[in-house]
Amino acid sequence: MPRRGIIEHMFTPSAYETYAPRVEVVVDSLHGEVRRLGGLEKALEKLVREIAPDHSDMDDKALIEAIVEQERLSRIHAAHRTRLVAELQRRRPGDEPGISSNDDTPMVFPTSRWVPDELGLVLGMSRLTAKNTLMEAARLEKLLPATLRAFEKGRIDGYRARIIHDLTLGLPDDVARAVEAIVLPGAGEQTYAQLRAAVREAIMRADPEGANRRHEEARRRRLVEIRPEDEGMAALRAALPATEAERIWHRLSELARAMEDERSLDQRRADLVADLLLGRLTLDGDGAAGPVASTQVQVVVGLDTLTGASEQPGHLMGYGPIPADLAREAALDGVWRRLVTDPLSGALLDHGRTTYRPPKALADFVRARDQVCRMPICRRRAVDAELDHPVRWADGGETSEQNITLHCKLHNLLKEQQGWEVLGHTDGSVTWITPTGHGHTSRPYDYRPHTTGREPPDADAPGTEPDQDAPPF
Repeated sequence: MPRRGIIEHMFTPSAYETYAPRVEVVVDSLHGEVRRLGGLEKALEKLVREIAPDHSDMDDKALIEAIVEQERLSRIHAAHRTRLVAELQRRRPGDEPGISSNDDTPMVFPTSRWVPDELGLVLGMSRLTAKNTLMEAARLEKLLPATLRAFEKGRIDGYRARIIHDLTLGLPDDVARAVEAIVLPGAGEQTYAQLRAAVREAIMRADPEGANRRHEEARRRRLVEIRPEDEGMAALRAALPATEAERIWHRLSELARAMEDERSLDQRRADLVADLLLGRLTLDGDGAAGPVASTQVQVVVGLDTLTGASEQPGHLMGYGPIPADLAREAALDGVWRRLVTDPLSGALLDHGRTTYRPPKALADFVRARDQVCRMPICRRRAVDAELDHPVRWADGGETSEQNITLHCKLHNLLKEQQGWEVLGHTDGSVTWITPTGHGHTSRPYDYRPHTTGREPPDADAPGTEPDQDAPPF
């Protein structure tokens, strides 16, 4: 569009005569300056140098906020590239059935067979990477537009958009959109691992019957495999139903904790796997492991799911959502202890200041409530975390439900460092205050989708976007 046409488009007819001449003068001046400096790129570089503040003069809070703003701007710029790639895909109509990660699988949006080569050459990408970039851009624009809009506004970055895209591949379009609506409002405040967990859970909630089918297909692919590692090491991997894997992990952890020696817990777990499988250690003899009580793992499942009246997923503590069929299978196994929650029971879990070490019932409750370390960006599992008093015992803190939280060893140490503060609240939430005064809140795991089938309350309707553009986006 010519410059005059652009300026006319900016104003109503009545305002054009008043403001357009002034705007044209400014635009002409800017255009001349850009030519003088040698082009738009050099002009922008000069502008950035002149307006960018000297970071050496910033205080710590201003520095953090400047980092946040630069991150937001980089996200907006990257999202614009995604729009451009989607436009390229649209301009190269399909002359083949389609493309995807390989030439044998049709792409969601048919495209010229050769456009990946064209894109790959200019961006220095392999053909495979260029294919996936084209598919992701087209699918975000056409099937997951709210995710792309959030990316363009800087509320999520490209990797978060890719997580939503990748984990919904293969789902029916209506299910993919339902998952997007569930996870997008909170995606910008979650780490990549937290978002992946949220998407997996949303898929089960949006398509519970499909979750049962996909689990059975995955179960048929169970295996044990070995992968070479560096420095003369190798990784042994077993793909098992999550309930079995959790029992094995808890059993290994209990055995390892009973072996008090100079090795780390991880080293003891690894040595136990080798010793048990190679016959160097047996559990019923006089081996170093000693006697261990039967392993208990918690599964939360709604009564309607347990009786077969609903296919809503259950929740395996330490892992996440599991399909209804697997939750029912686990609940029938006598080795398992089922966790039954009743908000109207009035069960008392406040033990005042009678003891520093939380009683077992309280400890079990807190581990089930928190699931992971309560530092907002940490996902260290409950089995590996420590029970902690946000208000210290020495400062009058009670050993109660409101004043006991889970923290991994690293973040238990961090909260004691100068300038850091951790505040516990009566609703179970925990706020971490950084040395620059920024607050970040962690909330207990919300079981309602598993026990009642209802969505957690949210200030915005699912899939809507907040109005404010300020950090944290």
